[in-house]
Amino acid sequence: MKRRKRFLLLVPLVAIVAACAVFASGVLPYKVYVLHTGSMSPTIPPKSAVIVDAHHYHVGQVITFVENGQTVTHRLKSINAEGLTTTKGDANATVDPWHVPKSQIIGGVVRTMPEVGYWLVYLKNPIGLASVLLAVLASWQMWSLAKTPSVAAEAEPQRLPRARHRRRRRPVLSFLRRGTQPRHARRPAWRGGPSIA
Repeated sequence: MKRRKRFLLLVPLVAIVAACAVFASGVLPYKVYVLHTGSMSPTIPPKSAVIVDAHHYHVGQVITFVENGQTVTHRLKSINAEGLTTTKGDANATVDPWHVPKSQIIGGVVRTMPEVGYWLVYLKNPIGLASVLLAVLASWQMWSLAKTPSVAAEAEPQRLPRARHRRRRRPVLSFLRRGTQPRHARRPAWRGGPSIA
């Protein structure tokens, strides 16, 4: 039972670490990025994480691209004949001043996860990841100690209460009611004592 509980506690942690490792490895065609500003509000609030389908996008979709060495997530407004794009943030009043080529587009956004980006940034830092792992392990250890009975309690057998039996007391003069004699008054006839009829 204890092993099963420990296994159930470790499964979510292993699943999260495995998912992060798969996304970071680039094996899947999806990439995860974090929005740090509110340029796409209210569609995508800041501190959100977006899942981008690499090399798949269309006009009118929110895309992620690279501009001047920085990753930007804005809506694709149009693509001209030369392959230059026009983008705009939903919260901005005007279009973006740049026109990035199609080669700099990473892909289209297929899923958004509000507030998840904050944790991704925190876990990306080795100190942040170590603090989360230590907190999980400490909570697991405290939970295990709280559920485990003490050694003294296990060693000491449980004592059942003794059943008290009341001893029947014979009345002193019970032989008079029954017409018998007490034991000390009886003497066998062959010893010479008086026989009582």
